Amino acid sequence: MKFGVGIPHETGGDLNLVIDYAKKAEKGGFDFVVMADHVFFENEVFTTLTAIATKTERIRLIPFALDGNRRDPATLAHMTATLDRLSGGRLTLGIGKGVWNEAYYGFEVREPVSRMEETIQLLKRFWAEDEVSHSSRFFKFNKAKSLKAKPLQEPHPPIWVAAFGERMLGIALSLGDGFITQNMPPRLFKRSLEDIQARKKGRDSAIEAVYGCMPFAIAENREDARRLIEPSARSFLVRHARRLCPALGYDEPWLKPEDVPREAVDECFVFGTSRDVESRVEEYRKAGVSYFVFQQVLPLGFESLEMLSEVVARFR
Repeated sequence: MKFGVGIPHETGGDLNLVIDYAKKAEKGGFDFVVMADHVFFENEVFTTLTAIATKTERIRLIPFALDGNRRDPATLAHMTATLDRLSGGRLTLGIGKGVWNEAYYGFEVREPVSRMEETIQLLKRFWAEDEVSHSSRFFKFNKAKSLKAKPLQEPHPPIWVAAFGERMLGIALSLGDGFITQNMPPRLFKRSLEDIQARKKGRDSAIEAVYGCMPFAIAENREDARRLIEPSARSFLVRHARRLCPALGYDEPWLKPEDVPREAVDECFVFGTSRDVESRVEEYRKAGVSYFVFQQVLPLGFESLEMLSEVVARFR
């Protein structure tokens, strides 16, 4: 299993703190750093990962996950190819249909999943072809000359698709190198992995199983860690209640955060002491997780990162 950690997105504008965090993650044995793609974050994802690339040597760089509808495919292909070359081939592209950024688009997206799927298809063409012509209800390119500089990785940087529902899992299988999911118990992750493995008939290559944990908390006392994650955890479970409640065995979806039972938080989130975290991550490893992402580490700061590095070291 490989491990990634999310870089802080609230630093008071101090980009040096972000870079130092990534450098300490690299030194601490993490395989990759991730950053979500939201307009309301202090720093933009590609600019930030480029800055990190110039100050690190080994650690991979992953938008986790990119808003697949906020940038046109040609621009996105140019940005990703540049980052891949500048970093020495360390980019993995996590991509999804986008969420929470729609007010900043400046245009309406009626079919976000279909548009994102076509964006991935066009990305691969711009990365590989010398000239791209394409016409659809989403995009029109007429003999668009492709990139002067292609990505360093061949045939292209790995693509991980954020996939919760059936359709997104299908896109991950047809266009991706991995699928991303988050905040579900190991037994449900195992079920999702078994489903996707059963559906990958005719596919030559393997598909990576990526699990994101957000938020995550580590502390000397389990209850202290619980208090750190509980507000965000309960809000997440309410937003995804229609999907998760039946799978978890609850008859009715939760309508308010206070409706979410304590047991559901325990089952869907990772938190606690170092030993608690180690034991829980082992459950996900046994369920088939290839890449484990501590996407938002609480409490914020280098001390938590150091504690987590010790946990990761025990899996080596």
